[in-house]
Amino acid sequence: MINKFKRFVKSTKGKWLIVIALVSVLLIYFAVKKVNSFNSSNKEQGYDTYQVEKVSALKLQGKATPKLIKTYNNNSQIGTFISTRVTDGQKVKQGEPLINYNIYQNKRQQLVQKVDEAQKNVNDDYKNINKEPRNNELQKKLTQDQVALSEAQQQLNQHDRQVNDSIYAAFDGKIDIQNSGNLTDGQPILQLVSDEAQIKSKVSEFDLESIKKGDKVDIKVTNNGKKGKGEIKKIAELPKSYEHKVSEPLAASSDSEDKDAITPHENPVDSDPNGGNDAEVSKYTVIINNIDIPLRAGYSIEITVPLDAIKLPSSVLTKDNRVFVLTKDSKVEKREITIDKVNKEIFVKKGLKPGDKLIVDPKKSLNDGDKVEVAS
Repeated sequence: MINKFKRFVKSTKGKWLIVIALVSVLLIYFAVKKVNSFNSSNKEQGYDTYQVEKVSALKLQGKATPKLIKTYNNNSQIGTFISTRVTDGQKVKQGEPLINYNIYQNKRQQLVQKVDEAQKNVNDDYKNINKEPRNNELQKKLTQDQVALSEAQQQLNQHDRQVNDSIYAAFDGKIDIQNSGNLTDGQPILQLVSDEAQIKSKVSEFDLESIKKGDKVDIKVTNNGKKGKGEIKKIAELPKSYEHKVSEPLAASSDSEDKDAITPHENPVDSDPNGGNDAEVSKYTVIINNIDIPLRAGYSIEITVPLDAIKLPSSVLTKDNRVFVLTKDSKVEKREITIDKVNKEIFVKKGLKPGDKLIVDPKKSLNDGDKVEVAS
Protein backbone atom coordinates (compact mmCIF):
# COMPACT_ATOMS: atom_id res chain seq x y z
CA MET A 1 0.00 0.00 0.00
CA ILE A 2 2.81 2.34 0.91
CA ASN A 3 4.69 1.37 -2.19
CA LYS A 4 1.66 2.13 -4.34
CA PHE A 5 1.32 5.61 -2.73
CA LYS A 6 5.03 6.31 -3.32
CA ARG A 7 4.68 5.32 -6.97
CA PHE A 8 1.58 7.58 -7.27
CA VAL A 9 3.39 10.51 -5.72
CA LYS A 10 6.33 10.06 -8.05
CA SER A 11 4.07 9.95 -11.07
CA THR A 12 3.31 13.20 -13.00
CA LYS A 13 -0.41 12.97 -12.32
CA GLY A 14 0.18 12.58 -8.61
CA LYS A 15 2.46 15.58 -8.47
CA TRP A 16 -0.16 17.83 -10.11
CA LEU A 17 -2.90 16.64 -7.78
CA ILE A 18 -0.76 17.47 -4.76
CA VAL A 19 0.02 20.95 -6.11
CA ILE A 20 -3.66 21.63 -6.78
CA ALA A 21 -4.61 20.48 -3.29
CA LEU A 22 -2.01 22.74 -1.66
CA VAL A 23 -3.10 25.76 -3.73
CA SER A 24 -6.75 25.12 -2.82
CA VAL A 25 -5.90 24.99 0.87
CA LEU A 26 -3.95 28.25 0.62
CA LEU A 27 -6.78 30.00 -1.27
CA ILE A 28 -9.34 28.90 1.30
CA TYR A 29 -7.07 30.07 4.11
CA PHE A 30 -6.54 33.56 2.66
CA ALA A 31 -10.23 33.92 1.75
CA VAL A 32 -11.31 33.13 5.30
CA LYS A 33 -8.67 35.49 6.68
CA LYS A 34 -9.82 38.32 4.38
CA VAL A 35 -13.47 37.88 5.35
CA ASN A 36 -12.59 37.90 9.03
CA SER A 37 -10.39 40.95 8.51
CA PHE A 38 -13.20 42.77 6.64
CA ASN A 39 -15.73 41.96 9.33
CA SER A 40 -13.32 43.05 12.03
CA SER A 41 -12.55 46.29 10.18
CA ASN A 42 -16.23 46.92 9.62
CA LYS A 43 -16.91 46.40 13.30
CA GLU A 44 -14.09 48.73 14.27
CA GLN A 45 -15.21 51.49 11.86
CA GLY A 46 -18.93 51.38 12.53
CA TYR A 47 -21.20 54.27 11.55
CA ASP A 48 -19.97 57.75 10.82
CA THR A 49 -21.71 60.48 12.83
CA TYR A 50 -22.61 64.10 12.18
CA GLN A 51 -22.66 66.59 15.05
CA VAL A 52 -25.46 69.15 14.86
CA GLU A 53 -24.31 72.77 14.97
CA LYS A 54 -25.59 76.18 13.97
CA VAL A 55 -24.69 77.38 10.50
CA SER A 56 -21.79 79.78 10.17
CA ALA A 57 -22.56 83.50 10.33
CA LEU A 58 -23.60 85.40 7.21
CA LYS A 59 -20.95 87.83 5.96
CA LEU A 60 -22.03 91.05 4.22
CA GLN A 61 -20.37 94.24 3.00
CA GLY A 62 -21.88 97.70 3.39
CA LYS A 63 -21.36 101.46 3.44
CA ALA A 64 -21.97 103.89 6.27
CA THR A 65 -24.43 106.67 5.48
CA PRO A 66 -26.09 109.40 7.57
CA LYS A 67 -29.60 108.50 8.64
CA LEU A 68 -30.80 111.94 7.50
CA ILE A 69 -29.44 114.73 5.29
CA LYS A 70 -31.37 117.97 4.93
CA THR A 71 -30.46 120.58 2.32
CA TYR A 72 -31.32 124.21 3.10
CA ASN A 73 -31.91 126.11 -0.16
CA ASN A 74 -32.17 129.88 -0.57
CA ASN A 75 -35.88 130.66 -0.12
CA SER A 76 -36.73 134.09 -1.52
CA GLN A 77 -40.40 133.60 -0.62
CA ILE A 78 -39.71 134.24 3.07
CA GLY A 79 -37.10 136.98 2.70
CA THR A 80 -33.64 137.96 1.50
CA PHE A 81 -30.68 135.74 2.43
CA ILE A 82 -28.12 137.58 4.56
CA SER A 83 -25.66 134.97 5.90
CA THR A 84 -25.27 131.66 7.67
CA ARG A 85 -25.30 131.65 11.48
CA VAL A 86 -23.11 128.53 11.66
CA THR A 87 -19.70 127.45 10.39
CA ASP A 88 -18.61 124.50 8.31
CA GLY A 89 -18.34 121.35 10.45
CA GLN A 90 -20.15 122.88 13.42
CA LYS A 91 -22.33 120.59 15.53
CA VAL A 92 -25.85 121.86 16.18
CA LYS A 93 -28.91 120.78 18.14
CA GLN A 94 -32.45 120.49 16.87
CA GLY A 95 -34.16 123.90 16.84
CA GLU A 96 -31.00 126.01 16.56
CA PRO A 97 -31.14 128.84 13.95
CA LEU A 98 -28.81 128.18 11.02
CA ILE A 99 -29.44 131.00 8.53
CA ASN A 100 -30.04 134.75 8.70
CA TYR A 101 -32.83 136.08 6.48
CA ASN A 102 -34.27 139.55 6.19
CA ILE A 103 -37.78 138.21 6.75
CA TYR A 104 -40.67 139.78 4.88
CA GLN A 105 -42.55 140.83 8.01
CA ASN A 106 -45.27 142.56 5.97
CA LYS A 107 -46.25 139.25 4.43
CA ARG A 108 -46.85 137.62 7.78
CA GLN A 109 -48.69 140.68 9.06
CA GLN A 110 -50.98 140.50 6.06
CA LEU A 111 -51.69 136.83 6.74
CA VAL A 112 -52.36 137.53 10.44
CA GLN A 113 -54.69 140.38 9.48
CA LYS A 114 -56.51 138.07 7.09
CA VAL A 115 -57.03 135.54 9.90
CA ASP A 116 -58.27 138.25 12.26
CA GLU A 117 -60.76 139.55 9.71
CA ALA A 118 -62.05 136.06 8.98
CA GLN A 119 -62.41 135.35 12.69
CA LYS A 120 -64.34 138.63 13.16
CA ASN A 121 -66.73 137.67 10.37
CA VAL A 122 -67.41 134.30 12.01
CA ASN A 123 -68.01 135.96 15.40
CA ASP A 124 -70.44 138.44 13.80
CA ASP A 125 -72.26 135.58 12.09
CA TYR A 126 -72.85 133.85 15.43
CA LYS A 127 -74.24 137.08 16.91
CA ASN A 128 -76.61 137.56 14.01
CA ILE A 129 -77.77 133.93 14.13
CA ASN A 130 -78.54 134.29 17.82
CA LYS A 131 -80.83 137.16 16.89
CA GLU A 132 -82.40 135.31 13.93
CA PRO A 133 -81.90 131.55 14.50
CA ARG A 134 -84.22 130.56 11.63
CA ASN A 135 -82.53 132.69 9.00
CA ASN A 136 -81.04 130.25 6.44
CA GLU A 137 -79.05 132.96 4.70
CA LEU A 138 -77.18 133.68 7.91
CA GLN A 139 -76.41 129.95 8.27
CA LYS A 140 -75.01 129.85 4.72
CA LYS A 141 -72.89 132.94 5.39
CA LEU A 142 -71.52 131.35 8.58
CA THR A 143 -70.48 128.26 6.62
CA GLN A 144 -68.73 130.36 3.97
CA ASP A 145 -66.95 132.50 6.58
CA GLN A 146 -65.80 129.38 8.48
CA VAL A 147 -64.25 128.04 5.27
CA ALA A 148 -62.52 131.39 4.70
CA LEU A 149 -61.18 131.36 8.28
CA SER A 150 -59.83 127.83 7.87
CA GLU A 151 -58.06 128.78 4.63
CA ALA A 152 -56.55 131.91 6.21
CA GLN A 153 -55.24 129.90 9.17
CA GLN A 154 -53.74 127.30 6.82
CA GLN A 155 -51.93 130.01 4.85
CA LEU A 156 -50.49 131.52 8.03
CA ASN A 157 -49.42 128.11 9.36
CA GLN A 158 -47.84 127.24 6.02
CA HIS A 159 -45.87 130.49 6.03
CA ASP A 160 -44.61 129.86 9.58
CA ARG A 161 -43.67 126.27 8.73
CA GLN A 162 -41.80 127.48 5.66
CA VAL A 163 -39.86 130.00 7.74
CA ASN A 164 -39.00 127.42 10.39
CA ASP A 165 -38.10 124.83 7.76
CA SER A 166 -35.76 127.27 6.01
CA ILE A 167 -33.99 128.61 9.11
CA TYR A 168 -33.91 126.14 12.02
CA ALA A 169 -32.14 122.78 12.49
CA ALA A 170 -34.61 119.94 11.97
CA PHE A 171 -32.49 117.46 13.98
CA ASP A 172 -29.14 117.11 15.75
CA GLY A 173 -26.25 117.04 13.32
CA LYS A 174 -23.21 118.62 11.71
CA ILE A 175 -23.10 121.50 9.22
CA ASP A 176 -21.71 121.18 5.69
CA ILE A 177 -21.62 124.66 4.06
CA GLN A 178 -22.42 124.56 0.33
CA ASN A 179 -22.54 128.27 -0.65
CA SER A 180 -22.24 131.45 1.40
CA GLY A 181 -22.77 134.38 -0.98
CA ASN A 182 -24.33 135.61 -4.23
CA LEU A 183 -27.07 133.02 -4.09
CA THR A 184 -29.91 132.68 -6.54
CA ASP A 185 -33.33 131.47 -5.46
CA GLY A 186 -33.33 127.72 -4.77
CA GLN A 187 -29.54 127.42 -4.65
CA PRO A 188 -28.19 125.27 -1.75
CA ILE A 189 -26.84 127.22 1.24
CA LEU A 190 -25.87 124.34 3.54
CA GLN A 191 -26.59 120.74 4.42
CA LEU A 192 -27.41 119.37 7.86
CA VAL A 193 -25.97 115.87 8.28
CA SER A 194 -27.50 113.85 11.11
CA ASP A 195 -25.30 112.53 13.91
CA GLU A 196 -27.02 109.16 13.75
CA ALA A 197 -25.48 106.84 11.17
CA GLN A 198 -26.83 103.80 9.39
CA ILE A 199 -25.34 101.14 7.14
CA LYS A 200 -26.67 100.14 3.75
CA SER A 201 -25.86 96.67 2.50
CA LYS A 202 -27.20 94.10 0.04
CA VAL A 203 -28.20 90.48 0.55
CA SER A 204 -28.69 87.93 -2.22
CA GLU A 205 -31.90 86.02 -2.79
CA PHE A 206 -30.16 82.85 -1.54
CA ASP A 207 -29.46 84.38 1.90
CA LEU A 208 -32.62 86.46 2.21
CA GLU A 209 -34.59 83.82 4.14
CA SER A 210 -31.87 83.46 6.77
CA ILE A 211 -32.16 87.02 8.15
CA LYS A 212 -35.03 89.12 9.50
CA LYS A 213 -35.82 92.58 10.81
CA GLY A 214 -34.52 93.02 14.36
CA ASP A 215 -31.55 90.64 14.01
CA LYS A 216 -28.45 91.83 15.88
CA VAL A 217 -25.27 92.20 13.83
CA ASP A 218 -21.56 92.67 14.48
CA ILE A 219 -19.80 95.35 12.46
CA LYS A 220 -16.17 96.18 11.73
CA VAL A 221 -14.86 99.34 10.08
CA THR A 222 -12.57 98.21 7.27
CA ASN A 223 -10.07 101.09 7.37
CA ASN A 224 -9.37 101.22 11.12
CA GLY A 225 -10.58 97.88 12.50
CA LYS A 226 -13.00 99.41 15.02
CA LYS A 227 -15.76 97.02 16.05
CA GLY A 228 -19.33 97.60 17.14
CA LYS A 229 -22.87 96.30 17.02
CA GLY A 230 -26.05 97.19 15.17
CA GLU A 231 -29.50 95.94 14.30
CA ILE A 232 -31.29 95.19 11.04
CA LYS A 233 -33.92 97.92 10.68
CA LYS A 234 -35.30 97.12 7.25
CA ILE A 235 -35.09 94.55 4.46
CA ALA A 236 -36.39 95.81 1.13
CA GLU A 237 -39.47 94.05 -0.19
CA LEU A 238 -38.35 94.50 -3.81
CA PRO A 239 -34.90 93.75 -5.26
CA LYS A 240 -32.59 96.55 -6.37
CA SER A 241 -33.54 95.98 -10.01
CA TYR A 242 -36.86 97.72 -9.21
CA GLU A 243 -35.36 100.76 -7.49
CA HIS A 244 -34.58 102.76 -10.62
CA LYS A 245 -38.18 102.41 -11.80
CA VAL A 246 -39.57 103.64 -8.47
CA SER A 247 -37.32 106.72 -8.49
CA GLU A 248 -38.05 107.77 -12.09
CA PRO A 249 -40.08 111.03 -12.11
CA LEU A 250 -43.17 111.36 -14.23
CA ALA A 251 -42.70 113.50 -17.33
CA ALA A 252 -44.36 116.89 -17.03
CA SER A 253 -46.90 117.91 -19.64
CA SER A 254 -45.31 120.26 -22.19
CA ASP A 255 -48.54 121.71 -23.53
CA SER A 256 -49.71 123.19 -20.26
CA GLU A 257 -51.02 126.70 -20.79
CA ASP A 258 -50.93 127.70 -17.12
CA LYS A 259 -47.35 127.62 -15.83
CA ASP A 260 -48.56 128.26 -12.28
CA ALA A 261 -50.98 125.34 -12.35
CA ILE A 262 -50.26 122.55 -9.88
CA THR A 263 -49.04 119.38 -11.55
CA PRO A 264 -51.58 116.58 -11.00
CA HIS A 265 -50.41 114.11 -8.38
CA GLU A 266 -50.33 110.59 -9.78
CA ASN A 267 -50.01 107.21 -8.10
CA PRO A 268 -49.12 104.87 -10.95
CA VAL A 269 -49.82 101.13 -10.87
CA ASP A 270 -47.39 98.80 -12.62
CA SER A 271 -49.48 95.86 -13.79
CA ASP A 272 -46.55 94.03 -15.40
CA PRO A 273 -43.38 94.76 -13.41
CA ASN A 274 -40.08 93.60 -14.83
CA GLY A 275 -37.96 91.61 -12.38
CA GLY A 276 -34.68 92.42 -14.12
CA ASN A 277 -32.16 90.21 -15.90
CA ASP A 278 -33.13 86.54 -15.52
CA ALA A 279 -29.46 85.54 -15.49
CA GLU A 280 -28.59 87.78 -12.54
CA VAL A 281 -29.02 86.91 -8.87
CA SER A 282 -31.49 89.29 -7.20
CA LYS A 283 -30.11 91.52 -4.43
CA TYR A 284 -32.13 93.22 -1.70
CA THR A 285 -31.20 96.38 0.22
CA VAL A 286 -30.64 95.91 3.96
CA ILE A 287 -30.52 98.89 6.34
CA ILE A 288 -28.76 98.58 9.72
CA ASN A 289 -29.18 101.13 12.51
CA ASN A 290 -28.82 101.41 16.33
CA ILE A 291 -25.06 101.44 15.76
CA ASP A 292 -23.02 101.85 18.94
CA ILE A 293 -19.85 103.35 17.42
CA PRO A 294 -19.37 106.60 15.46
CA LEU A 295 -19.22 106.11 11.69
CA ARG A 296 -18.28 108.59 9.01
CA ALA A 297 -20.33 108.62 5.83
CA GLY A 298 -18.74 106.49 3.12
CA TYR A 299 -16.77 104.16 5.38
CA SER A 300 -16.70 100.55 4.21
CA ILE A 301 -18.13 98.16 6.77
CA GLU A 302 -17.78 94.41 7.26
CA ILE A 303 -21.04 92.98 8.63
CA THR A 304 -21.46 89.65 10.42
CA VAL A 305 -24.97 88.32 11.02
CA PRO A 306 -25.00 85.44 13.55
CA LEU A 307 -27.53 82.92 12.27
CA ASP A 308 -29.80 81.04 14.64
CA ALA A 309 -30.34 78.13 12.26
CA ILE A 310 -29.40 74.45 11.96
CA LYS A 311 -28.59 72.96 8.57
CA LEU A 312 -28.34 69.21 7.87
CA PRO A 313 -26.76 67.11 5.14
CA SER A 314 -29.22 64.87 3.31
CA SER A 315 -27.15 61.80 4.31
CA VAL A 316 -28.53 61.83 7.88
CA LEU A 317 -32.18 61.72 6.81
CA THR A 318 -34.24 58.58 6.31
CA LYS A 319 -36.77 58.36 3.50
CA ASP A 320 -39.51 59.54 5.87
CA ASN A 321 -37.38 62.56 6.90
CA ARG A 322 -36.41 61.20 10.31
CA VAL A 323 -32.99 60.95 11.94
CA PHE A 324 -31.21 58.52 14.25
CA VAL A 325 -29.81 60.37 17.27
CA LEU A 326 -26.93 58.67 19.09
CA THR A 327 -27.50 58.41 22.86
CA LYS A 328 -24.88 58.24 25.62
CA ASP A 329 -25.18 54.46 25.92
CA SER A 330 -24.35 53.98 22.20
CA LYS A 331 -27.96 53.34 21.29
CA VAL A 332 -29.98 55.21 18.68
CA GLU A 333 -33.22 57.13 19.01
CA LYS A 334 -35.25 57.40 15.82
CA ARG A 335 -36.56 60.94 16.01
CA GLU A 336 -39.12 62.85 13.96
CA ILE A 337 -38.01 66.38 13.10
CA THR A 338 -39.54 69.34 11.27
CA ILE A 339 -37.49 70.60 8.34
CA ASP A 340 -37.69 73.32 5.72
CA LYS A 341 -35.98 73.04 2.34
CA VAL A 342 -34.66 76.33 0.93
CA ASN A 343 -32.68 76.37 -2.31
CA LYS A 344 -32.03 72.61 -1.97
CA GLU A 345 -30.63 73.09 1.54
CA ILE A 346 -32.20 71.42 4.59
CA PHE A 347 -32.91 73.58 7.64
CA VAL A 348 -34.24 72.24 10.96
CA LYS A 349 -37.25 74.07 12.35
CA LYS A 350 -37.90 71.74 15.29
CA GLY A 351 -36.56 68.54 16.88
CA LEU A 352 -32.78 68.99 17.16
CA LYS A 353 -30.33 71.11 19.12
CA PRO A 354 -26.63 71.92 18.70
CA GLY A 355 -24.47 69.05 20.00
CA ASP A 356 -26.80 66.20 18.98
CA LYS A 357 -24.97 63.41 17.13
CA LEU A 358 -26.70 61.83 14.14
CA ILE A 359 -26.02 58.58 12.32
CA VAL A 360 -24.80 59.10 8.75
CA ASP A 361 -26.28 56.83 6.05
CA PRO A 362 -28.34 54.67 8.45
CA LYS A 363 -29.18 51.20 7.14
CA LYS A 364 -32.79 50.26 6.44
CA SER A 365 -32.50 47.54 9.08
CA LEU A 366 -31.58 50.04 11.83
CA ASN A 367 -34.37 50.44 14.39
CA ASP A 368 -35.14 52.69 17.33
CA GLY A 369 -33.21 51.54 20.41
CA ASP A 370 -30.57 49.52 18.52
CA LYS A 371 -27.04 49.56 19.85
CA VAL A 372 -24.49 50.64 17.24
CA GLU A 373 -20.76 50.85 16.72
CA VAL A 374 -19.51 54.25 15.63
CA ALA A 375 -16.28 55.20 13.94
CA SER A 376 -13.60 56.37 16.34
